[in-house]
Amino acid sequence: MGYQFADPFDQYGNNYLLTAGYPWSTLSSAGVATVINTDFRFTPPGSLPGGCVSITPGQYIRQNFGTFPGSSGTPSTIFKLVGIKIAQLPSTSPADLMMLWDTGVQQLCLAITANGALQFYRGNVANAVGAITPNGTIQANVWYGFAIAVTINGSTGSVQLFINGNGVAAINSTGLNTQATANAFATQVSLGNGNGNLPAAPKYDDFLVYDNSGTFLNALPGYDPRIFTKLPASAGNYTNWTPVGLAANWQNASQQPPSTADYNANNVAGTKDSYVTASAGLASTPFAVIVRASLERDDAGPHTPSLLIRSGGVDATSAALPALGSSYVFYDYVPQNDPNTVLPWTGPNADAAQLGVVEG
Repeated sequence: MGYQFADPFDQYGNNYLLTAGYPWSTLSSAGVATVINTDFRFTPPGSLPGGCVSITPGQYIRQNFGTFPGSSGTPSTIFKLVGIKIAQLPSTSPADLMMLWDTGVQQLCLAITANGALQFYRGNVANAVGAITPNGTIQANVWYGFAIAVTINGSTGSVQLFINGNGVAAINSTGLNTQATANAFATQVSLGNGNGNLPAAPKYDDFLVYDNSGTFLNALPGYDPRIFTKLPASAGNYTNWTPVGLAANWQNASQQPPSTADYNANNVAGTKDSYVTASAGLASTPFAVIVRASLERDDAGPHTPSLLIRSGGVDATSAALPALGSSYVFYDYVPQNDPNTVLPWTGPNADAAQLGVVEG
């Protein structure tokens, strides 16, 4: 599995300021990324939350590769799925929209021109690589969905861009030098207009990044995806952790953003807690199912819990997480198959699954 990181920007609530380490590894400056729940690429179904992030021009939010257990810290072939909305086109030189880095050094980016064309650049916006899309590809104040595949190499690199699920690539260039550093890989990914050439803040939604390792989540989906964020809506099969703050376990687990005053606690190994989530009305096969929890320890520890998913009365759990620290961190679990059928997830089964945690 090539999973690296995801952020739908749905779970934080309105006007939430992202902070370094929760979940993004770093921000270029404090206070530069604001989550807005009144704008999104797709209207969320039912009672599900929605949102996007607005990033100040000249700033970015960045994630380290390899933070997901078992994932590569130095992938060479990288896939990115993201929604993007540009409030105003740049007036002069190209503006970078998202960047791949090699330990803080700019490796490869996608940028937009003053005419609304899209172009990949080695490094920042100095060395164009591959084809450029026609002028007017991107209009201001319109949401677009990008599916991106890149390979970093000094001579056999490639760049590929699909827009809004179109089966024909807007950019499909091979045999390129896409390597700006001494290394044919990236160690970080960022969103934002780092060079400051956009006159207004761009917005991003439904971000997923992964690489080509493993047996699933290792290629572009071939359609226009979106991320549903399913928060707890009622108690699940297990209600064994102690609620603190709000009356019910599921209420503590559904706070936007996760609350340091409202949480569930446990220190007995093997104890489970699970939650029924709001329905998304899923019918088609999901591209991936991701379980996410915000966890910390409030004693000496150690605590090494696991994340849980329950389908049709059958539980599956992640490997034990790294020993928890004394600050909250988001942890992910990406089960390839439905534990009940031992087959890839169907839409209805993923929608009905309970999510939870097991004390370690």
